[in-house]
Amino acid sequence: MLRYLPFTLILASSLFGLSCSNTGVVQTGSVEVQWDMDKIGEFKTAQTFSVLTADIVPPENLPDLDDEQMAFNTMVNNVIIEAMQAEPVCLTLIPTDEVTDENKPDLWAANGLARTTEGGYYYECVGGWWWGYWGWYWDSCAYWRPTYVEWDVGSLLIPVGPPPADGEEPEMIFAGLAQSVVGTGADAETKVRFAVDAIFAQWPDPRPCPQLP
Repeated sequence: MLRYLPFTLILASSLFGLSCSNTGVVQTGSVEVQWDMDKIGEFKTAQTFSVLTADIVPPENLPDLDDEQMAFNTMVNNVIIEAMQAEPVCLTLIPTDEVTDENKPDLWAANGLARTTEGGYYYECVGGWWWGYWGWYWDSCAYWRPTYVEWDVGSLLIPVGPPPADGEEPEMIFAGLAQSVVGTGADAETKVRFAVDAIFAQWPDPRPCPQLP
């Protein structure tokens, strides 16, 4: 299992980037997906997947995250499993505790959560009196008053990639990033489900799932 642990480094560096960036997210929610077009063959041949969980990563190999970051969230992993077994992904799950060198997945998936604070100005119209040719006049929007506000942005990152071979660096061939302003709209789990579904709806190799007899 240790050969798969470098995959956690990608997750840590990506979350670090989210914490340091000023994304300017002001909408209630957004979803962005990227995938490697040169790896379309790996998407087409993939049949199985597993998810990285905290219990298979020794403490010394866990990503170095701060209090506003989390990796391998169990609830998110469960939603990812549901999504990757459904259309349009339709892969077969190999439970993490059943992964061996002889029984390894074609793809690994992981998740990371982060929370950052953004800020910006909004302007409101303020009424006032002004002196004109015929005397004093009331203007309902005499000037614009700026007010600085801050809001918390929650980010969900889902990287997917093949198990790296010995001595090779891990790579993401598919990644989804969802962001939402904290405290707006639906509850957190509903937002996660919507985000995960929206991410995997853009799977590069859509396929129908086999019909059960």
